[in-house]
Amino acid sequence: MKNLSSFPSVKFLTSSIATLAISLISSQSATAATLTLDFTKLTGVTGGSPGITAVFRAEIPASNLGDITSIVIRDNSNSTGGSPGQVSGFDLDAIKLSTNLINSAADVNSISALDVFDFSSAGTIFTPGTQRPPTAPDLFGSTGGNINNAVATLGSFDANSTTDPSLIFGFVSLGDNGQVQFNLTSPVSTANTLYLYIGEVGDNGELATGEVTIQIPEPTGLAALSFMGIYFAVSRSKKNKSK
Repeated sequence: MKNLSSFPSVKFLTSSIATLAISLISSQSATAATLTLDFTKLTGVTGGSPGITAVFRAEIPASNLGDITSIVIRDNSNSTGGSPGQVSGFDLDAIKLSTNLINSAADVNSISALDVFDFSSAGTIFTPGTQRPPTAPDLFGSTGGNINNAVATLGSFDANSTTDPSLIFGFVSLGDNGQVQFNLTSPVSTANTLYLYIGEVGDNGELATGEVTIQIPEPTGLAALSFMGIYFAVSRSKKNKSK
């Protein structure tokens, strides 16, 4: 019987396994995937005074894919609906991520929400859209290209649905084709169904699209360690047979 006749292939195999194990160990990053959201309009309206905010709901189904790390809301009004100037585009009253399902806009402020939004410039990336004439220095609810949450109050559906300078309050206008990205303060698991609620001030036909970014983990180090175990076992067997 020929002993160790397969050593060259074993050597190649053990070398390849070691390389694969090292690659797996060094690749503990995550892959980002995006999920486009479809919004459904709830019955009724809510808001401040006057309170004419339409509320839209998007379902994020349970998937166990990974964790949600950011949410994007984008104007999809096609330059129609609403008013021009500093209130062009989708007027975002508020945003809420919740495990509670509701069908009436009047209930949106009373349901519990996940505390994962940072509405400061550190937690939001605002990309202002264009204004329809007459233009203003900033879209309403923003200052210098950043959301001014002291005016926008995006954590509460409380907008005054008016353009009266003495009364207007409680929302941010995205501008035509503008968008805002909310980077969540902590990842949110997709293990359970979630509901995203947004408000459109005025209920005047302006629309928005949304998407969430989900981080999908790569294979863990356990797989790499298993390969390393195989490598050491084969290597030890080779040494024993050499004696």
